[in-house]
Amino acid sequence: MEFLEKIYERSRKTKKKILLSEASDDRVIRAISDILKMNICAPVLIGDPEEANRIANKQGLDLEGLEIIDNKKLKDLDKYIALYCEKRKHKKVSADDALKIITRNPVFYAALMVASGDADGSVAGASTTTRDVAKAAIYCIGPAENIKTVSSSTVLILSDKTLGSSGVFIYADAGVVPDPTAEQLADIAISSGRMAKILLDDQPKIAMLSYSTKGSGGADKSILKVQEATRIVMQREPGLLIDGEIQVDCAVAPEVAQRKDPNSRIKGRANIFIFPNLDAGNISYKLTQRLANGRAIGPLFQGLRKPASDLSRGCNSQDIVDAVAITAVRAQGGLLV
Repeated sequence: MEFLEKIYERSRKTKKKILLSEASDDRVIRAISDILKMNICAPVLIGDPEEANRIANKQGLDLEGLEIIDNKKLKDLDKYIALYCEKRKHKKVSADDALKIITRNPVFYAALMVASGDADGSVAGASTTTRDVAKAAIYCIGPAENIKTVSSSTVLILSDKTLGSSGVFIYADAGVVPDPTAEQLADIAISSGRMAKILLDDQPKIAMLSYSTKGSGGADKSILKVQEATRIVMQREPGLLIDGEIQVDCAVAPEVAQRKDPNSRIKGRANIFIFPNLDAGNISYKLTQRLANGRAIGPLFQGLRKPASDLSRGCNSQDIVDAVAITAVRAQGGLLV
């Protein structure tokens, strides 16, 4: 069974409530129609019901059974205002400020529903910037107790099943942290390992990537940062299979690893790539997607108390369905991801 077929099958088992907050986007409406047909979760749309139904009718889509929360008549608004004020009390956010933020930005309302336990996860980003979707998740859901850094990972599915976990990789961070410190990079690696344990039928094998392999590039500060991050991960999570700093060919080609890094713990079989900065991560995942015809899902926020996922603004409706299914699976175990 293919990776996504397994994800769909797992998502159907518990019918988690997953929120989508971009009711005026035709790709979101089409995705919801497909989600209802596939029965992969209980989707809830936040937005204007008339607009959503207009788009559905224009495209001949069926939204029967869909719960729509009208963003002009939001439910439990007082509860969420109080929750947001509590979450942001260090910024002295007033009730009036909270009202404006929640009613003008459906992604914040969705994140507060997830934070309060009224929903299991959220997906947005088709027409909202990653910056805004991330802010809503970080401010409202908040980081997991044992992870200081909220980051993101992107699932890449390739046709070559000899690579990664039967063609599946996790790339991180490709969406949130521009220039992580060694400590932040370690958090990103640990969170990505947890993501892999949830999504992949395989042991996480983490490559801490660089333009250098085990000091071959000298002592540049970027190399030293990746080396230090690798040491931190090995101290905090000694059971994780991790190697760094290493180059990409050393991470995915066993014959290259044997020559360059004969004592490698992952031996050229990486299924997780940790990039030294956001430039490298974002460029690499989009290159893989476009030039290798890879299927990209995400960015998936990680290091949060409860799951939330972003979308590329260049996504199609199938990308949204995939992200919703993965978010539903992440919500099943009650794990801090």
